[in-house]
Amino acid sequence: MLEMLIVLIVVTVLIAMVVPKLARVMSHERVNRAAQVVVADLQNGFAMAGRQRAPVRLTFTPTTKTYVFSDRWSGAVIQTRTMNSQSEYGLTTLSSTPTTVDILPNGIGSASFTVTIGQNGYVRTVTASSAGFVRLVPM
Repeated sequence: MLEMLIVLIVVTVLIAMVVPKLARVMSHERVNRAAQVVVADLQNGFAMAGRQRAPVRLTFTPTTKTYVFSDRWSGAVIQTRTMNSQSEYGLTTLSSTPTTVDILPNGIGSASFTVTIGQNGYVRTVTASSAGFVRLVPM
């Protein structure tokens, strides 16, 4: 019985050491995955404007942690991405400077912008130039 108690104590200590590290790793993976999705969506948004031969408006809403691609003239929503705590990404930070960018059919944006993505203190940054070059900033 004493041996069983010692084994139980050792297992409990090991679990107590592993769980915080595992939670941190999972949080980092969620942020990295979300950043990759944002990069892909932004590249797709620049291509979308060219395919439709019409300007596309990209609008970030930091309070709801969403961004929307819509037709600039009609306002029709083309794509919406939600990355709040209710989604698989569970982000605590999703912001952009500026919050609204127009993408013209020739692949030129109205401004270069930076998107900040984060969860529990771990943050990644995505940049997009006005010429349509989108990249995930290395850490």
